[in-house]
Amino acid sequence: MQTRHGQPISGTPDEVPQPKIVRIIGDYATTNFMSHGAFAKGSRALVTGASGFIGSELVRTLNSHQIEVVTLLRKTSSVANLEGAKFTRVEGDLSDLESLKRAVDGVDYVFHLAGAIAAPNKSTFFKHNAEGTERLAQAVKESGRTLRRFVFVSSIAAGGPSGGVNPRKEIDPEQPVSAYGQSKYEAEVRLAKYKQVFPISVVRPPIVYGPKDRAMLVLFKTVSRNFMPMVKGKTPSGDKYYSAIFIDDLCDLIYRAGVIAAEKNLPSGEVFYGCDGRVYSYREILEQIALSMGKRTIKLKLPIGLVRKVAGISDWAGSKFNFQAMLTIDKLNEIIPDYWTCDFEKAQSLLGFEPKFQIEEGVKRTTKWYRDHKWI
Repeated sequence: MQTRHGQPISGTPDEVPQPKIVRIIGDYATTNFMSHGAFAKGSRALVTGASGFIGSELVRTLNSHQIEVVTLLRKTSSVANLEGAKFTRVEGDLSDLESLKRAVDGVDYVFHLAGAIAAPNKSTFFKHNAEGTERLAQAVKESGRTLRRFVFVSSIAAGGPSGGVNPRKEIDPEQPVSAYGQSKYEAEVRLAKYKQVFPISVVRPPIVYGPKDRAMLVLFKTVSRNFMPMVKGKTPSGDKYYSAIFIDDLCDLIYRAGVIAAEKNLPSGEVFYGCDGRVYSYREILEQIALSMGKRTIKLKLPIGLVRKVAGISDWAGSKFNFQAMLTIDKLNEIIPDYWTCDFEKAQSLLGFEPKFQIEEGVKRTTKWYRDHKWI
């Protein structure tokens, strides 16, 4: 009798044998396509940093895959970004091991996004990013929970600038140039100590943009006032070059680094860069923002010496008056390099990641959201 996976095929004459190639193709399709997301439905995931721009959108992505979501939030955390999303709130933070143990109880996945993107000094970056990540890993270990995957959302800053026209790949040596990047890389190193305890994936995004993002909002506001601030690079064109990824694509990649990596049983400790596949000059990014707003802009060429002085003043003022400045000497260390680019080939090959948004459509959607919500 003709069978598929050991079961009779109804209505198929016994005397007609199943060609071997058909069986092979059928088995391949079942394994590689029909099972996509099979580990997702009905599972439970912890998301740290869920109140933020990326974290809140990741919660919605997990909701769409029918994954139950637990969020680790401070008592004072706003849930405005999570309006309409489905989640169970656990109060705590990365400095409190007991709250982390409560948060990881009963989860199949951990998606770790919480951390500091701005801080007054190096020790504060390391406290939140490196020590906080290690404490979360310790909580998972002590809970005895068998995770399907722990996904750490790091940054291209952990790898460092690409240093030339060739985009950075996962095999390239890490050379972070800022305290932020160093703290993210240190978090990866500390997390790697647990890769035999539970499977780990690391995602390193470049520039991330999209609706609700406050970091890129500064550029959008500046362009909306008809100005394009430019810092000259040392490249032949004088431009600086970047990779970028739209928020929807990044959340899809993070999901895949968890669920699809678990389904495929990928080795623990894999690192993935993610981007939309193009390299943009800083000028091109600003021009695209201006086009989306219908603005004619004046280019302001800013000497690096002037930027350095402003960063120094910002550092001093932030320290004296106890606020976190946007432009700091540490941030300047990331502005100086001419190439912050990466390659998503590994994520494409192992996770099936395919970005859907290029900058033209992504910026258009972002601008519309900012305008609809009166942010610009």
